[in-house]
Order: sequence, then structure tokens, then C-alpha cells
Amino acid sequence: MSETIVIEGKMARLTNGKGKPKTVDASLLAEGISANMIHGLSPAPLPDNVKWMVQLGKLTICIVQLTPEWRWVNWLADNSPVPFGEDAIYNQRKLATPYVVLKVPFLRDRVIPRVEVFYRNEPLRSLDDAGGTLHWPNLLNVSVNAYNCTAWYCSQYLDIARVGKSIEAGLDAVIHHLFGGGFNASSDFHEGLSTFTYCVQEQIDRRVGDVARWEEESKADPKFVLTVPWKSTGLTVRELIDRELKFHKLSPVPATVGAWGNILLRQAKPK
Repeated sequence: MSETIVIEGKMARLTNGKGKPKTVDASLLAEGISANMIHGLSPAPLPDNVKWMVQLGKLTICIVQLTPEWRWVNWLADNSPVPFGEDAIYNQRKLATPYVVLKVPFLRDRVIPRVEVFYRNEPLRSLDDAGGTLHWPNLLNVSVNAYNCTAWYCSQYLDIARVGKSIEAGLDAVIHHLFGGGFNASSDFHEGLSTFTYCVQEQIDRRVGDVARWEEESKADPKFVLTVPWKSTGLTVRELIDRELKFHKLSPVPATVGAWGNILLRQAKPK
């Protein structure tokens, strides 16, 4: 007798003529099949610094972690005639940053303008709990609670040619735009509050509440930023990913015969 698997409702039943039929929850069958299939053999290698790459349908969510670094950045000058825009004046600053975590979502390999930026004093170790907790950065151009995001970074002015048509090119463009562009007061003006201003208001740490002192502290000890008590956003990496999926109204297909039947019907349609 040939083996037969019957999926009915939420249960899967195996009949093979050897003893009584074996019945399990269909979700367990799905997990078992997934666990015994090879994953990760994508045509292109994972981009550098990607900790998680979550895919569902046409959406890909990349969680990127940049290691602590002493960075040259362009920061709005105190004597700038305007707070942002083409006439703004910048000073080049050399600033130490802790671990920088970015959420960069893609739709069909193109960056969606829902990039978010966070800090950590330790590398990411898990999706949940302390190992995945995300903290507020002290950066201009990152907005507090804007556009259904927690720490929103404006990516709408990315050069389309530089973004390219691949996830690797998109991530490269976002990171270079973040630290290669000019840090100005656009978030405070347009979205109401930048994360830099927020950290100053919350009195996170005097060493990083003034850019001149931040630079001096960085020169004295670039690792001092790993001792700053950055304030938690209350989000973990898992929650950040779940929020992005929810925003796009996406959820994994439930392990039911109805859901699997719909997939089968879609796959069976003439193409």
C-alpha cells in the first residue's frame, strides 16, 4: 500500500498499511518539512553586516548591525544660516558611535522609505529579551515616532542610480547616505523631534548631548560610547520585524488545508 497523507482541517493523517494511521497537527507537519529542506542557497551571498534577512512574499526585511566605529560625519554648524536645505553649513566632526542597528525593508529588492536606526552597547544576540533590545540613537535626521515607525530615518532622497536593483546595493546606499550625508535639523522641523534632541531632553548623558563635547570625548576614548546608558525604545528585534510585517498586512500562511489549498490553486493556474 502506498503511503497517503490526508490533510483535513488542522490535522494531517498518514496511512501506509502498517498499523494504525498516524495523526499530527498540520503545523507540526509543516515545521518538519521545512526543517528537512535546505535553506540559504541564494544565488547571491548575504550582504555584509546583515544579522537577519526575513522574507515573506515580495517583502524582505534586513536587520543590519554596524560595529562601533570612529566616524567622520558632516554635522550642522552652529553658525549655519538655515537649519537644513541647500544653504545649510556643516562642520566635519569625528564622532564615536556604538553598535548601530538598522531595519531596512525592501519590496522587490527596492528600498522602502521605512528605514529605522537604533543603538546598542553590545552586539545583537537574539530576537528577544535583552539580547535583542533596541535603544534610541542620538542622531539628527532620525525622527521619533514618525510615519508609523519608532526611529524613522528619511531615505526618500537616496539617489535612485546608487540604490540599484539589488538588496546589497540598497543597503550600501542607505548606510552611506546615513553617515555620508549632512546631519541637520530637518527631523526637528518636519517630523517634530529628532532622536538627538530627544536624547538631550531626556538627559541621557552630557557626554553625548552636545556635539562638540561628543567629539572631544571620542578623541579621548572612542569606546566611551559603549558606557552611555542609552534609553531603551521598548522594542526588540522580533517586535520590530513583526511591526513591519503588520504594516504591510502580511502574515505567514496558517497550516490548514484551506490555506494550503489556496496555494495549490494559485500554483496550478496557467502562467
